[in-house]
Amino acid sequence: MKSAMDQRSFRRAAVLLSGDYALAILKAMRSGEWHLSSELARSLNVHTTTVSRFLQHLAELRFVERRAHDGRTFEYRLPSSRISFDVDVADESGPMREAIDFYVTYFHTLFERIRHLGWASVEAEMQHRLTSDHEELRAAIFQQVLAGDDRGVERLRDLVATLHRDIWSVCSTALGAAAAERVFKAALEEAVGAYPDLAVRCGLARSLGG
Repeated sequence: MKSAMDQRSFRRAAVLLSGDYALAILKAMRSGEWHLSSELARSLNVHTTTVSRFLQHLAELRFVERRAHDGRTFEYRLPSSRISFDVDVADESGPMREAIDFYVTYFHTLFERIRHLGWASVEAEMQHRLTSDHEELRAAIFQQVLAGDDRGVERLRDLVATLHRDIWSVCSTALGAAAAERVFKAALEEAVGAYPDLAVRCGLARSLGG
């Protein structure tokens, strides 16, 4: 369990734990045993994706433990039937860190969906663009993090938009615009769902075409 939580994590946890199925899922895990998302979904008559996303986000916040089950799935365990956390209300690090987390969630989800659909060549080209063709962009993002000035988030949006256009070009060319749009839209919905307040407040989705 996470002993101290910053304000970003608190807001995220509050959204997750207030969800329609949150309490039912956690109650189903109170035995402390390892569970697959699909098993929990069947027992609760809930869609597997709903349970999987919920547990993935809880694992990121360290409310549940996660371990690999096979090459594509994970098992989750609730280590204690009592959930509690502390919030560091003195943490005023600003939205930059949250914005970076938003974009990391987006690109992570995008790559996961591309991989899950078996488009290995597309994934490889996307990774090449990200790691080789945009070294200067990644360095610029890092400098924005260090600077932490008032225009940091605005500048970050512009930098990410440049990267996003390049990756979109790769996917739309290889898969067709319609198929690429479905994958990109799903990844964006995932990121916005994880950070709904931030996405609206800072306009982060604009750089992703949302």
